[in-house]
Amino acid sequence: MSENYTDSDKRILILERRLKRERNAREEAEGLLTKKSQQLYDALRDSQQSQADLELALWASQESFWNWRADTDIMVIRSFSLYSGNRSTWSGTVIELMARVHEDDIENLQFHWSMAIHGNRDRIEVSFRLRFKADYQWIRLRGRVLERGSATEALNIVGTTKDITQQRKAEQSFDLMASAFASSREPMLVLTPDLVITECNDAFIRLLEAPVKEKCIGENFNELLAATRVDEEQLMLDKQLRFESKIDSLSGKTRVVDISIAVFEAYRQTSSYLIATLRDVSDRKRNEARLRQLAQHDDLTGLSNRNWLRESIDSYVASGEPFLLVFLDLDGFKAINDTAGHDKGDAELQRVAALLTAMFGPIGEVGRWGGDEFLVVLKEDAAGSVKEKCERLIEQIEEDVIYAKGTELRLSSSIGIAAYPEHSDGIKSLIQCADAAMYRAKELGKGQVFVYEPGLYESMTQQVSMVNDLRKAVENHLLDFYIQGKYDLHGNLKGGEVLCRWISGLHGVVSPTVFIPIAEEHNLDSAIGLYAIEAACDYISIMESQQGEAIPLSVNISANQMLDETFPEKALDICRTNDVSPEYIELELTESVFVRDEKTALRSLNALRELGFRLSLDDFGSGFSSLSYLRMFQFQVVKVDRSLVSGVHQDSKAYALFSGIITMLRSLEIEVVAEGIELETYLPFMEQADVQLMQGFYFDKPMPYDQFLARHTSETKR
Repeated sequence: MSENYTDSDKRILILERRLKRERNAREEAEGLLTKKSQQLYDALRDSQQSQADLELALWASQESFWNWRADTDIMVIRSFSLYSGNRSTWSGTVIELMARVHEDDIENLQFHWSMAIHGNRDRIEVSFRLRFKADYQWIRLRGRVLERGSATEALNIVGTTKDITQQRKAEQSFDLMASAFASSREPMLVLTPDLVITECNDAFIRLLEAPVKEKCIGENFNELLAATRVDEEQLMLDKQLRFESKIDSLSGKTRVVDISIAVFEAYRQTSSYLIATLRDVSDRKRNEARLRQLAQHDDLTGLSNRNWLRESIDSYVASGEPFLLVFLDLDGFKAINDTAGHDKGDAELQRVAALLTAMFGPIGEVGRWGGDEFLVVLKEDAAGSVKEKCERLIEQIEEDVIYAKGTELRLSSSIGIAAYPEHSDGIKSLIQCADAAMYRAKELGKGQVFVYEPGLYESMTQQVSMVNDLRKAVENHLLDFYIQGKYDLHGNLKGGEVLCRWISGLHGVVSPTVFIPIAEEHNLDSAIGLYAIEAACDYISIMESQQGEAIPLSVNISANQMLDETFPEKALDICRTNDVSPEYIELELTESVFVRDEKTALRSLNALRELGFRLSLDDFGSGFSSLSYLRMFQFQVVKVDRSLVSGVHQDSKAYALFSGIITMLRSLEIEVVAEGIELETYLPFMEQADVQLMQGFYFDKPMPYDQFLARHTSETKR
């Protein structure tokens, strides 16, 4: 220090230096304090931000923070929100918490809590259902022990809770889906986008007949398919496909499968996978094929049925090429079916089907049109001589002889042929043309072949019109019944025959030889027979009231009517209604009834005889006559057919035959009526043969009853 300073100055300088040091120290301290304060403030701000970040993270993860202390046994649960200060807090004891836990979850929660408190397990994680208001929600609780006491008991535990209700629902859905996948009865697969199998269920393993699942995993699905394969480009475009294919099992069995395959995108579309469902439709395909077989083919013969034949004809017409229709109907089938039985009838249908197939199957379509009718469709250029083939077919059909009930039965056929488009360019009309040709063949004597001719269908149409007109006439009682007398050798009237006549408003006078077969074919003969009995009863009643005496009248009865079990009672009811004794009614029947059903015929004849009706065997000596019928049943009357009478006055052999038959019948005590007495020159021969009754144009022609009655009232003898 300079010598010039005084002690006072020195003290001032020392004081200033001290003040300066103190000021610097204070400034330094204030700076340090400011710095420390800033650091403390910054740390506090960082801590608050970290807490806010933590709370935000907890909110974002939907987690709540909880804290439990042993000294208070209080658990505090804090939930956070996006906005600071908007928090919710729940606090209560563990017992209070347990009171809200679902009863099925309490035991599990208590176990995990006890392990954390007393079991030295620092971590706790458990899920349980907790009641909020009226509903339960799934809660996942996680925690960690922060502090333990001297006895290792937990003093402080902190952790988080989270509502996992939606997660549990999703897990349950996933479990259900996994269970459904595993237990599904339908084969199911999980595939990679390039169709590699990554998972399959037991149903697919069974379908593939694999010993273990590993045989299926890793296989390419397309390589397992034996037919249509997955179109990968189309699948990725449409996201789903459905198609039918075939799959070969490891044992070599091929099954038809219906395949549904769909694309599923993984989370955020980072990847995709495929789900394929297969359905074994092999049985359904077999059933469909069987149904198609049934829908298109006849079950008995195996031939095409009417529906399939129509489709075949449609296809022929669509092609525009000429073709032929061959329409075949069996002759004598009904007699075989009725006499030999339906089994034999079915066997004959099968035999005819086999013959048709052998003859026409290689060159056309053969089918059963229905009943005993068959149809063949042939291309004209492949048919060859179709008529000659049909004639050979008829010969083959007629080769078999069927023996039933002591009778020989033989099947035959009538065949009609029509050509497209020569005879018709319409399917329906072409079939009608072939049908008409077949009926024409039948009219020619059966066992015939007839090629359609123009105008034939129109003629058949007229016949159909006649059938309808006859049916109306029968239903409205518009038929007439004439009388033709029966006379003895002296010309005395001894009886008569009731004969049906039809005068149609559309067709004029129709001969019985025309309308009686039509009536029999269309089941009108039974009604006509009953009307004839009614007319006979009327005539007998009128004759008795006017002349005081009546003659017996005969009525022709068809085989159909005679085989009807109700006929005897119906005939008796008519007699009773008209107060006419059955002994005045003579029922005439032909031998055809025995051919049809001998047992039923005899039963019906016995019933009629017991009721008092006279029975006559008509047309004896025409065609095939069996003397055994005369032995089996005692007819009161036999009418000898006109074919045996004709020429007896000129031919000694004819007379010898006629006389011999009359002698035989007389020896059997059977009354004889000779038909067809046309000339007076027949009379000496009838007398010589001792014929009791005669009938024919020599005596009279059939006439209306009023004329017949008037004639015989004034002229009792011819």
